[in-house]
Amino acid sequence: MTSIHRHDTDKELVTKLRQDDEAALSEIYERYWDRLFVVAANRLGDPQEAEECVQDVLYKLWRLRETLHIENDDLSGYLAVSIRNQVFNRRLKRHRERLRVAEYETTDAGHPSPELVLIAKELQKRIDRAINNLPTQCRIVFELSRQEGKTVKQVADQLAISENTVKYHLKKANRDIRESLDLSVWLAVIYYFFQK
Repeated sequence: MTSIHRHDTDKELVTKLRQDDEAALSEIYERYWDRLFVVAANRLGDPQEAEECVQDVLYKLWRLRETLHIENDDLSGYLAVSIRNQVFNRRLKRHRERLRVAEYETTDAGHPSPELVLIAKELQKRIDRAINNLPTQCRIVFELSRQEGKTVKQVADQLAISENTVKYHLKKANRDIRESLDLSVWLAVIYYFFQK
């Protein structure tokens, strides 16, 4: 059966998707399924998991269609980032399950496994990027409080601003960082870095 949107551009498909057009989602599925699957399968090495990742990405695309923000309506770029994030989350989940089964055993006399080190590095890179993207004042407040361990009062005194302003910046920083990371990544961040 020929899709009614076969000749539409990606930008037109995004517009129609936002208008609850299920046929637009079907066309996106037809157009992008294979390449999303190849990316996921290459990184996961498991066709079934790769298929689930692609399904999750497309389901999320449909579920968030009304509030969807795609930079310059670049559907291809959006889907590429989405599938990479989905694969990362799947690998993180896989690793956490292994840790649970192994009761958090470590290799080489207490050294973390290479996979855990890789995940921790990737998480740290994402956190650093999110912090660097904060507005300047907000970033400074966050770094003084969270990275140098200063109290709200100490930060306020050092920067000559009110304690309420410090609290506002901390709230905004936490919200912006959370929003820039997928929920599962944020939970992993809390687990790996703040539960030590």
